[in-house]
Amino acid sequence: MNSLPSIMFDDKFKTLLVELNTSMDIPPVWQGSPIESFIFSQNLGWPIQTSGKPELLISTCIEFRYALPIPRMFAYVIRRASGRVIGSEFSVGYTLAQGVRHLVMVGHNDCGMSRLDSLAPRVVESLIDQGWSRQAAQAYVEKHAKRHAISDELEALKQEYLRLRSIFPKLTIAPLFVCLYDGKLRLPAWYNTLEQETAITSVPDELIRELP
Repeated sequence: MNSLPSIMFDDKFKTLLVELNTSMDIPPVWQGSPIESFIFSQNLGWPIQTSGKPELLISTCIEFRYALPIPRMFAYVIRRASGRVIGSEFSVGYTLAQGVRHLVMVGHNDCGMSRLDSLAPRVVESLIDQGWSRQAAQAYVEKHAKRHAISDELEALKQEYLRLRSIFPKLTIAPLFVCLYDGKLRLPAWYNTLEQETAITSVPDELIRELP
């Protein structure tokens, strides 16, 4: 995989991502945490030492070209189309009850959910092939495409990061971006700017009632 081109040669991303190759590159709040272990495992091949207890929650896309570099008994994993946690907030709550205090969100380039307008008809046909009526298949795909579709991979990661931070303000959340061509994790350039904002300490009931 390392012989393939880096995302940093892609005009779409090269000025919007920060390399993560040393401890100095890791945001201070993540240093010495399971987040740092995950990054170094992915980027440098360092082994992860597990404690036998869950230490991390990872949310990422269902993308078949991305394999998580984690051992057993280290992390919970949520894999959904586009990598967003919308509709799985209860799963996050469950991991919190198990002692997890760190969440890694992994976005990636070349995401099929950014091309859902052209791919949706194929999803409809696949459901019809399973015995669904065309009307039911079209209605179902239209409903769920609105939840999963994204216009830009980095912007979608940013918006989901902000959403999750408002719902789980005491959870340490790390938005990361993996290049499918070289397998490296990088930090969105917008992260440090956003972190300078005042952290939210309470969650309005109205926001919770709006969760799917």
